Amino acid sequence: MRSGSRNRIEKSLALRLTVWYAASFLVITVALSIISYVYLFSAVRDNRKIIQSRIKQFTAIAHDQGVDAIGRSGNIKYSKSVRKAVVIRVVDAHGDVSFQSNPEIWTEFQSAYRTGSTVGAWQYVPSSQDRDVLELMTVRLPGEYLLQVGKEIQDRKEILEHYRDTMIGVTSGMILIGLAGGAFLAFRAMQPVRHLSQVIQSIVLTGNINARVPESGRGDELDNLSRLFNQMLGRIEALIVGMKEALDNVAHDLRTPLTRLRGAAEVTLQGNPDSEQYREALANSIEESDRVLSLLNSLMDISEAENGTMRLKPEKLNLSKMLAEVAELYQYVAEEKNVSISVAGSPDMVITADGKRMRQVFTNLLDNAIKYNSSGGRVIIRARQEPTRTIVTFEDTGMSIAPEEVDKIWDRLYRGDKSRSQAGLGLGLSLVKAVIRAHHGTVDVVSETGKGSVFTLSLPLSPLVST
Repeated sequence: MRSGSRNRIEKSLALRLTVWYAASFLVITVALSIISYVYLFSAVRDNRKIIQSRIKQFTAIAHDQGVDAIGRSGNIKYSKSVRKAVVIRVVDAHGDVSFQSNPEIWTEFQSAYRTGSTVGAWQYVPSSQDRDVLELMTVRLPGEYLLQVGKEIQDRKEILEHYRDTMIGVTSGMILIGLAGGAFLAFRAMQPVRHLSQVIQSIVLTGNINARVPESGRGDELDNLSRLFNQMLGRIEALIVGMKEALDNVAHDLRTPLTRLRGAAEVTLQGNPDSEQYREALANSIEESDRVLSLLNSLMDISEAENGTMRLKPEKLNLSKMLAEVAELYQYVAEEKNVSISVAGSPDMVITADGKRMRQVFTNLLDNAIKYNSSGGRVIIRARQEPTRTIVTFEDTGMSIAPEEVDKIWDRLYRGDKSRSQAGLGLGLSLVKAVIRAHHGTVDVVSETGKGSVFTLSLPLSPLVST
């Protein structure tokens, strides 16, 4: 039991995020501490640069103008701030002070008078009250004079140790804050994932795909994941509903020819048939069998095209000639319904496509345009070529498609209310869309009440690769 809990903890993304947040926070804090420590250490050492600059300056004055000129130099500034003051003193060969700036500061550091052994070296002289330190350097001047230049500082070691202690305390607090903040941020960040897991578990246990993941609306990556997951569930639900409807429609469409097939066989067997009756029964059986095979073949063709496994045999086709042949094939059917067919387009248009499949597309569209047209109506087929594609339109003056059915007419076995009175399987437009997509093209429809419908095919000019 403990091992299982440990494994769950180790695999917890929220825990890993917490550790990552805290570790990142700690690394940043330590890096800033080191940088500031180095900067502080460097700043403490800046006193030496100031002192060395003044020594160089006054040494040059002593050599050029004499030691007495140092006291008259306008470069000596007196500061009331003990921290900012640079103190200067000139001592003769007998140890007497011939000049000094800021006497009150020199009085505080009496031990600085012992300078004989410290010439040319840095000296740190504590104050009489052991509060501050005078950083000092002594150099020789002409005439056995000594020049002392110093600046008061706090003890460097004390400053750095105090800083280190402070940083350790601050870093410890930062670690606790990082852990707490990381845990909070991880909990908030993983909330959409928990919702997602709950919905998936609910679907697995109940089989109900109506459940949806709550969306925060923040527009971040996890919210986008929730939205896409909900869209996927909606798509799956639509597919399941469509499959159920398709199965119901297939069962309905298969039941009729199978019932006729069985009925014809029973009637023939129950009577005293002669050879002519047998021939008629067999002919009816073949007709109904062809209807069933046509339904199944169309379903298989659509599935192959949608799955990308449809075998195409691309070839150069004269588009105008093919459209004229299809129109001629349906001329008799159109005359029976008093519908005129016209084909418009350049006679030398050529496309690269599977000839058999494209004939299926054109015949299905023309068949629908005639079937759902009115007496005295017309069908106009137009073809044109653009720089990158070929456009073919089938325009009819028949019954329009209801707006709510425009997207549904491409579904398998879907038949609108107006089309149920006509013979058909409800697979023609599904096959058209599947074949056009297999040719990397598009198909759409525009329908206006009282004006009919216009189906538009768009095929690329680039040759297809045989599959």
